[in-house]
Amino acid sequence: MTHCADRGRRQLAGRELPRRLKLLLVTGLVFTGTLIAGAALLGSPAPADPLPWARLNTQDVHTLSFADSANDLLFGHHDGVLKSVDGGRTWQPLAARADAMSMAADGLSIVIAGHYVFQESTDGGRSWSEIPADLPDLDIHAFARGIADPARMWAYLAEGGVYESTDGGRRWRKVHDEHILHLTAVLADGQDALLGLHPFSGLVRSDDGGRSWPLLSEPPLAPVTALASTPSGDVVLLGGPRGLFRSDDGGSSWQQILDRGTVLAVAVTADGQTLAAVTSDTAFYRSDDGGMSWPGP
Repeated sequence: MTHCADRGRRQLAGRELPRRLKLLLVTGLVFTGTLIAGAALLGSPAPADPLPWARLNTQDVHTLSFADSANDLLFGHHDGVLKSVDGGRTWQPLAARADAMSMAADGLSIVIAGHYVFQESTDGGRSWSEIPADLPDLDIHAFARGIADPARMWAYLAEGGVYESTDGGRRWRKVHDEHILHLTAVLADGQDALLGLHPFSGLVRSDDGGRSWPLLSEPPLAPVTALASTPSGDVVLLGGPRGLFRSDDGGSSWQQILDRGTVLAVAVTADGQTLAAVTSDTAFYRSDDGGMSWPGP
């Protein structure tokens, strides 16, 4: 019995050695992996908190737009338009002294629309003139101008309905009876199309000049207080009380990219890389990597 017990203990020890080696190897690998992961985290710090480039100090926030380049921006508010030529670091007022709820800029041509305001400038904002529109009411709560054809325009009135003009805003006809907010021009096969927000369904799109508006998706936040898109319509930005959300597939899926209060105005360059946003406290934020980071100037 003693010899059998000794032999059993030797066999057990022979089996335990590989197990202990395996345990040491696995533990060592886990420990080494933890060190490597920790070193990777230490070597790649988390993105810094978003920092504002400027405080605009206006009584309200309406609209934001890139003009000729990523460094040229226009900001519309209740008392006019501010312009920046240094990416948003500093801002100067343009000659307009009117409510710029919506705005469209194309080179030296700028159009603003708002509460009983419909004006244009052809010299980059140095001088302004009224556009003699035959709309039934000039309380314009959303405005868009065609990309392929800048003489083509759309307006959403406070009383309801979407109107279309094909002569630069002089003559208009009603093309849709319902409320479509945040009109935004995009391109579809080289032709002008529109994005908008239906207050009871969600993000909608029209490829027939504003006549029909099939649903694209439900927004990831509510209420939506700002909408912007690249000309292709692939990159869509939505602002609201939870910050700023981005879609890279035309509005099918969303990712939050900025969490800084309520975003009331947003703009994006044609390549989708440079983004700008203004929050309810008039803080101006800018990202040059598509929204991955929002560093200061």
